[in-house]
Amino acid sequence: MAAKQLKRVRNAAAPSPAALRQVVSEGSRALPPAVPRRARRTVLVNVKMAEESAIALAKQAAAEGITQKQFICRALAAAGVPVDPLDLEDRTPRRRVEAA
Repeated sequence: MAAKQLKRVRNAAAPSPAALRQVVSEGSRALPPAVPRRARRTVLVNVKMAEESAIALAKQAAAEGITQKQFICRALAAAGVPVDPLDLEDRTPRRRVEAA
């Protein structure tokens, strides 16, 4: 079997320092600064309820276009319970959302 031949790359001149500084300055304006999320501990809360209630919860959350967790956390916040803002977001892994 013959050895594969690699493509030849033209020798391109290295960009000047001024051009590199311009690229960096343009990139820093285009992207917002990264906001690190603080570390937090999470726990699993398991609730037993009547099947009819669970079905109603699922239907109501779906009708509002939110997750069941979001629905419950919004209700808790409305009742005055302190709720972490991250618990009010849909943080479902994207691969699960696309598969559904």
